[in-house]
Amino acid sequence: MGAWGPGLFSDDTACDVRDEYREMLEDGVDDDEATQRMLDSYADALDDPDEATSVWLALAVTQSKLGRLHPTVRDRAIAAIDSGADLARWSDTPRLAAKRRDVLEKARAQLTGPQPQRKKVRRPSRHVTDLQPGDVLSHRAANGNLALLRVARIDVERHSVAPVLVALDFTGTSMPTQPELDSLADKPQTPFKLDGRPLPSWASASWLVAVNQRVDYNAAGFHRAGRTIARPGDPTFDTRTYTSWQLLQRELERTLTDAPVPEP
Repeated sequence: MGAWGPGLFSDDTACDVRDEYREMLEDGVDDDEATQRMLDSYADALDDPDEATSVWLALAVTQSKLGRLHPTVRDRAIAAIDSGADLARWSDTPRLAAKRRDVLEKARAQLTGPQPQRKKVRRPSRHVTDLQPGDVLSHRAANGNLALLRVARIDVERHSVAPVLVALDFTGTSMPTQPELDSLADKPQTPFKLDGRPLPSWASASWLVAVNQRVDYNAAGFHRAGRTIARPGDPTFDTRTYTSWQLLQRELERTLTDAPVPEP
């Protein structure tokens, strides 16, 4: 189990239980069936004393918040709290044990108190990009410098279909010709350490970019400027940087402003 703090959902298992249960409801699964599926799915964890409390509590509290608390889940969660077994895991750190005790007392009060009315659970809106692998986006900074970003692949997830972009190793103020565009290499990322100093230019040279506050690439100052050839590894290309179009625009503006403007 990966617990990083005393909070109820400061725990990998608890987060997985909450998210998987909600996704079933979003997909229209009946309450009782969703509960049974969760118990079946986490049968091994429920046999593990260290994980069982996380599963029962996460499921019970999530159900309670949605007005769907199942009596069996409630009783097992309360029994897990009252057993004291969960607090034993925190006995080596009195400060965290005290915080965990508060968390458990709050959870117990929620589960034994009046329950809210049953809430509807709708699937979140899913933005689907109209970009395609091979598309090239341009962004021009205030000083005239141009950044070119290619779409390496499209990342398909439950809540979004978003582009993975890679910066092309290009410096200039005007769009290159098609042969030049196809010959451009990907820009390498600049090594850096998170030591409090400002990040260097091109600390990130690839991004998975999501729509935030309904701002897509065109509204953030990016333009579809053309297309280029695929590169080896594109179908499985991965990036460590997740961002929005607004934040990417600001990042590129800083990077391109710091770079000298090439002479014509």
